[in-house]
Amino acid sequence: MATRTNVQRAMSSKQFDCPSCGASVAFQCAMSVFAVCPYCRSMLVRHDLDVEVIGKMAVLAEDTSPFQLGTQGRYDGRMFQLIGRLKQQWSDGGWNEWCALFNDARHGWLAEAQGFYLVCFETEPAVALPARDTLRVEQGIQIGGESYRVDDIKEVTCAGSEGELPFPAPHGRKSTSVDLSADGGKFACIEYAEDGTRLSVGRYVDFAELKLSFLRKLDGW
Repeated sequence: MATRTNVQRAMSSKQFDCPSCGASVAFQCAMSVFAVCPYCRSMLVRHDLDVEVIGKMAVLAEDTSPFQLGTQGRYDGRMFQLIGRLKQQWSDGGWNEWCALFNDARHGWLAEAQGFYLVCFETEPAVALPARDTLRVEQGIQIGGESYRVDDIKEVTCAGSEGELPFPAPHGRKSTSVDLSADGGKFACIEYAEDGTRLSVGRYVDFAELKLSFLRKLDGW
């Protein structure tokens, strides 16, 4: 219970009434601008003093992820809680990206794909990122003084989202995801989307390393 309390202290929760159903919707992170009402599935975009409905979000199909909204854990000595999920699809499959609120008020991402887990944080690049059409698989590029290799380039569609996120993620949102890796398990991702280009940097992690709690109950776990 102490873990939950410490994480909640980092949350600057703001409550809004959903314009569609009137239910109270909390934005727990100051960086969040998008949320899905857990009652009527309306997609809400936050402005300074109110929220706007931009459509409805279909209920996400069940998968075998052990994570859920409210799952907590530790990364590099800091506690976090999962407050949102972005489900991404491409031609050969899909993966989950969980928005994590840390107890120092930062938000990051916990991604799970094909049995691998990684934690990363959105980072402002020191120099301009390369244009999408200049990148090729196995190409080397420098990011923050580190040498990375392009592992793959995927055309991605958002299959749905839940909870709250730092950018609007309606069903059907298109983007190009470029995954990169460096020595020591380091990872970076460049996302090219209509609403901007984002760089996230982090590393691969072991499931046990995250000291997770409040997981979904799944057969076999």
